[in-house]
Amino acid sequence: MRLLPFLICLLGLCIHSPVLAQTAADSLAQTVPLPAIPLRNFDAERTRLDQRGLTILGGWAATNLLVSGIATGQTEGSAHYFHQMNIGWGAVNLALAGAGYFAARRANRSPTTDRAGNVRIQLRTENLYLLNAGLDVAYLATGVYLLEKSRNPTASGSSDRWRGYGQSLLLQGGALLLFDGFQYATHHRHGRKLYPLLSRISLAPGAFAVTIPLSGRAGTQ
Repeated sequence: MRLLPFLICLLGLCIHSPVLAQTAADSLAQTVPLPAIPLRNFDAERTRLDQRGLTILGGWAATNLLVSGIATGQTEGSAHYFHQMNIGWGAVNLALAGAGYFAARRANRSPTTDRAGNVRIQLRTENLYLLNAGLDVAYLATGVYLLEKSRNPTASGSSDRWRGYGQSLLLQGGALLLFDGFQYATHHRHGRKLYPLLSRISLAPGAFAVTIPLSGRAGTQ
């Protein structure tokens, strides 16, 4: 019974601070056998996931540059501004994807082999994609605003421009939200290998359990 308050406090730390959760996990590992993972391989896999994602982003950016680069000179009205905005997004995304890809390659030459360093990089990676997802939602909201502005006859500027830019923001924001959400989910799933304690916690309505292996068997406290 004395173990229950400790586990409840530990769960609160896991929810409010992943860094503190990992510290608690390391402390518990002194008494509870936790599966060791090859940290060099863990770091290499994270880098591979980053490179795969950046390749996808680069392909999306290149497609925008190619398709809208051709279409912008062959369209008029809101379609012209739609492709014009897509070109700008494509150029920025391609530059970011290229820089990130080569940064990941450099990091792969000197992998992080200590647990604290891997935890720090893993949390930073996951938080980055969460931040980007928040920005993507802001892009979508801006796109909706510009579409509404294009329908306002008293708004300054060209209604075709606002409509085209709004449509582009909806497309780009939606695509990036899917990308960042996918990348976050992939990295978060990969990061669970680094937080063995969290994988042992089970929650249900009115129930809380931590599975602890005893003599090669899993027991529940």
